[in-house]
Amino acid sequence: MPTVSLSLPAPLAGRRLLELDELKGVAIALVVLYHAGGVLVWNNTLHGDLGVDIFVILSGIGLALSPAFPGFVPFMRRRLRRILPAYWLVLTAALLLNTHFLQKDYSAANILLHYLGIHGWFGDFYAMSINDSFWFVTLILSLYLLYAGLRQWLPDLERQLLAGAAVSVVVAFVFFLTGQSGVFAHLGVRIPGFFLGLLLGHLLRTGRLDLKLGPALGLAGFVLLYVPYTQGIIFYTTVAGFSLMGLYVFVLRAPLARVAPAAVRGLTFLGNHSLEIFLMHQLLIREYNYYLQGRWFNDGQPSSGSLIMGMVIGLALTLFLSVELRRLLQRFIRE
Repeated sequence: MPTVSLSLPAPLAGRRLLELDELKGVAIALVVLYHAGGVLVWNNTLHGDLGVDIFVILSGIGLALSPAFPGFVPFMRRRLRRILPAYWLVLTAALLLNTHFLQKDYSAANILLHYLGIHGWFGDFYAMSINDSFWFVTLILSLYLLYAGLRQWLPDLERQLLAGAAVSVVVAFVFFLTGQSGVFAHLGVRIPGFFLGLLLGHLLRTGRLDLKLGPALGLAGFVLLYVPYTQGIIFYTTVAGFSLMGLYVFVLRAPLARVAPAAVRGLTFLGNHSLEIFLMHQLLIREYNYYLQGRWFNDGQPSSGSLIMGMVIGLALTLFLSVELRRLLQRFIRE
């Protein structure tokens, strides 16, 4: 059977790839810029939302590069320990602050779904109700469950791609056909990036990627590309996010490291704290920026300059709290 092959001079298994941490920094910087532009009602020219696609691709790469799969329970326990404690603390703070200061009222079902991390699957109302960024927790936890459930049953890459295509299309169609535009755009179209990341991780770990040109691969392409296209669904964000990763790694990284090494270290710092920043920054640069402008300055429609100053303060507080939160959790939880 014909095979398409890619190879690297040497496998990278067991090596820590600094580029991955830096790419997480690029991703979170893009996401923050995207949300800052939303506060200022700027056109989304840069499409910083593609930072999420980079995170999803990197998740797949990281899992494929990890050591041997320890089993479903140990795998999920380790992953949940990294995600849920930070998320639960930020979620609890958001609930308390929003209820007290913003006079928000949340149902018991909404709160429970959020603490379980599955709120994103229940449509726009739940996914975006407490904080716009929390839907990402549903996406990343679902991808971990998908990987753990499929890994042992899919030893070959073609079947892995076919399974990924099927899951991607089903999820996208469910959200699209039920009119859940928010979770469709945020969550529904991003799953293919995870499987692209698994392929890239396999290439980096083994030094070789072989795809057999057979029925499984052909069916995967048909399911992923043609079937959703008939309904106007195109998984373009994965390709766009991947292109940004290539731009940084192969074009920008070397000159940036030479001219401004502090910038590369800054990206690494952002990458190492990207989860905490992702969880907290929206609350501080948007909701409580507007709230404090109105409370302290009695300005219900603050100017762009006032909002920018508030966002600068909010981002500084986000970075400080992210470092402290990570440090606190590391004292009690071994990653």
